[in-house]
Amino acid sequence: MNLVKRVMHRAFVLSIRACERLFLDKHVWGRENIPLGSKIVVVNHISSHDAFRIISLISEPLHCVIGPGFQSPLTAKLLHAFEHINVMSENGKEIAVEAAKYLAKGEPVCIAPEGDIQEPFRLGRFFPGVARIYRQYPAPIIPVALVAPRRSLREYPKRNTIIDGRVYRMVLVKRGPYCINVGEPWMPECTGKSDAKALLYITRGLEERIAALVDEVRRHKFWQ
Repeated sequence: MNLVKRVMHRAFVLSIRACERLFLDKHVWGRENIPLGSKIVVVNHISSHDAFRIISLISEPLHCVIGPGFQSPLTAKLLHAFEHINVMSENGKEIAVEAAKYLAKGEPVCIAPEGDIQEPFRLGRFFPGVARIYRQYPAPIIPVALVAPRRSLREYPKRNTIIDGRVYRMVLVKRGPYCINVGEPWMPECTGKSDAKALLYITRGLEERIAALVDEVRRHKFWQ
């Protein structure tokens, strides 16, 4: 990002943090596991504003892989301005190449491999987008678990987005607890593996790590 965009991004982050302090009971563990520079931040998906929570967590400008948000012309302009990545564009299959360009410049990328919002404390199917990005540019992968109790979630069916017959729900956490558990950086070793086996190895490894981080919040941290 150029200087103007960085200043705008900083102002945006400060506004998000102000809102979080007013309305959310936000808890973060493992912040020390986030290195500076190139990294692939990988999160599970529990609400429509998860990207905001991660943007406020990371100290550097972050390039998020986003889908439904690009369907609104106004929102799309803002997302393009802040250099986020449109996974639903005609070149959606090239997101790994685009993400790798940012990583090569020392800038972090964030992606939610489930692709859609899941129920609290549950994970959906992980798609291999993270693995494809890593194969393009092997930066540290930072697994992050997002957790909020059902009582904090509010669903707004009238604001759902429908794309090619698929419904993307609008689910927000406006008040109450919101937990972020950051795991240790992971750089999987894929030497000697075929491309298909490497994609599966990385994807399954991420599922296991994020599932463990979610369970850690549920069992040991949530009621602290």
